[in-house]
Amino acid sequence: MSRPQVTIALLVILMGLVTTLPMVSAQLKPDIDANIPAYQPVAPISGHLLIVGSETMKPLSEAWIADMRAYYPLLTGSVQSGGSEEGLALLFEGKAPVAAMSRKMRSQEIVDFKREFGYEPTEVPVGIDALAVYVHKDNKLPGLTLAELDALFSDERRRGLSYNLHRWTEFLLEGDYQEASIKLYSPNRLSGTTTFFREHVCNDAPFKKRVEIKAGPASVVMAVAQDRYGIGFGGIGYRTSDVRPVPIASVAGGRYIEPTFQSAMEGSYPLRRPLYLYINRAPKSTLSPAVAEFVKLALSYQGQQVVLAKGYYPLPTSDISRLRATWAPPIRAAAEDGPPKLRD
Repeated sequence: MSRPQVTIALLVILMGLVTTLPMVSAQLKPDIDANIPAYQPVAPISGHLLIVGSETMKPLSEAWIADMRAYYPLLTGSVQSGGSEEGLALLFEGKAPVAAMSRKMRSQEIVDFKREFGYEPTEVPVGIDALAVYVHKDNKLPGLTLAELDALFSDERRRGLSYNLHRWTEFLLEGDYQEASIKLYSPNRLSGTTTFFREHVCNDAPFKKRVEIKAGPASVVMAVAQDRYGIGFGGIGYRTSDVRPVPIASVAGGRYIEPTFQSAMEGSYPLRRPLYLYINRAPKSTLSPAVAEFVKLALSYQGQQVVLAKGYYPLPTSDISRLRATWAPPIRAAAEDGPPKLRD
């Protein structure tokens, strides 16, 4: 091939790359559907709104609280993010009206809640997260299966892998990785992220004793960013330029799937999970206007913009329409803004 022909060929390739870049960007950060209704403020609201629970959802909860205060200057609000398990405990104790959770409540937890209050909690999905498995940005690991992840974090290997995994050389990595031990990081046990990972990856088996426990997903990502030989997990919203999410395959020989908007929405990414608000909402009773409007805001165009801005993925428009319909009727002002009390 002559030099002019080579130059033309290179130009064609470069033009192709340029034209595909916007498509990749759009896939990673999609536009919010303009058909999602915008939030419309109601009559003035006062009092204090407390949101408890998931650290993964802390950026969302704080942003929604800030928006609520902008709409309602007489309203105050705070976010207490000790983990999904702590948020659920406070919801059970009647100390908070809303628990933000990065996992779905278990059937037994719903039974226990109904035993305490006489009715089930109200479940509201508000966004979608891809629980990512992070390695250092220099780590060239091409992907992991769920069975390999299980063998990394649990000695019991309930997914059936016949051998344990301790060193990076077992993944055929080159350079200094050949002699390096794998350092494991996890959020604390109160984190819904940890609960989800143990249930969906390790089949609820306990972690290895050498797993280093961090305060939450943000701390895990920070640790991996500073440790070339580390691996940990957390929501996709915690991704930074110093770490890399590893593509995951459901089974050996399966296709490695990256945690993207498309894979999360279509369900092909194995560790996709909705993000929830759980609300203590007694049937035929008056709900705090602050709680009702908080939910409406989260399910609005502005609320889903927050989901996207914080690195997570918005709900499908059809799901939002269905959820909003249950919150459409105006909520009469409550006599008290406090959470419902436990039954005697």
